[in-house]
Amino acid sequence: MVRPSPKDMLALRAPAKVNLHLGVYPGRDGRGYHRVDSVMIALELADELSVSRAEAAGVSFSPHLGIDGEKTAAHKAIRAFEATFTPWCSYHADITRHIPSAAGLGSSSTDAAAVLYAAAKLNDIPTDDPRLIEIACTLGADVAFFLQANPALFVGAGDVHSRSFPQLRMPIVLVKPEAGVSTVEAYGVFDEDPTFPPAPESMMQALLNSDVPAIAASLYNNLAPAAVKLAPEIGECVAWLSGQEGVLAAQVTGSGSCSFAICESDGAAVRIADASPWWACATRTCAPDERISSE
Repeated sequence: MVRPSPKDMLALRAPAKVNLHLGVYPGRDGRGYHRVDSVMIALELADELSVSRAEAAGVSFSPHLGIDGEKTAAHKAIRAFEATFTPWCSYHADITRHIPSAAGLGSSSTDAAAVLYAAAKLNDIPTDDPRLIEIACTLGADVAFFLQANPALFVGAGDVHSRSFPQLRMPIVLVKPEAGVSTVEAYGVFDEDPTFPPAPESMMQALLNSDVPAIAASLYNNLAPAAVKLAPEIGECVAWLSGQEGVLAAQVTGSGSCSFAICESDGAAVRIADASPWWACATRTCAPDERISSE
């Protein structure tokens, strides 16, 4: 068995994300994907990983996910990295999950990106290596986002980096009902009554200006109605959040089922999380060195 030395192992955090703007366009391309404008920002809420060299690919989750580890994006990331960069060596990842699944927070994607990031660091491969980004795009639309450090706009199928924005701190509260939402099902419902989204210019300008009230005023997600149709309690969460003192604005993230609110202060986020009748978490947007980083 390969016994990892300190330089053969990395401990790191894999952050959650929220979509500040998610604009899904009607119709699908030849691959079956929708065109998407997705403005994402990472959060302090994060999974914890330890990635080490190993003779064979392996992934363990705590708590257990209830599915075969080989079917997870993290395991697929290990196998893809091994095949592309280090056929003589593989990796094992121990993952402690703190990010809820089926919530629109990017749990599977961020774990996969963290595995790629760690394996690249262990082999002195730049994390912006085009081959690494290509692997990321094959694993999921959000994986490439989690490889880079800034709030960003992704286009194409939501997997092509378009531009990055300055870092900023925003207090965030997350609220998730018990029900989860399948992304595939949400897009299927969207296709039944599709809408054209506005361009994300107002959100991009607000981010460039680090204008938190303008960011809150520009929150947008035209996939949210599909999520609410699949899990009506999501609508209750958004309405409840919107009515709380100290909330600037609330919206569904991704395909749900989690909703989030930008708050006036950290104290407001904590108070709202404590009062929530559903699962809730007070967090903040995070800086580059708090994301997928071993330093």
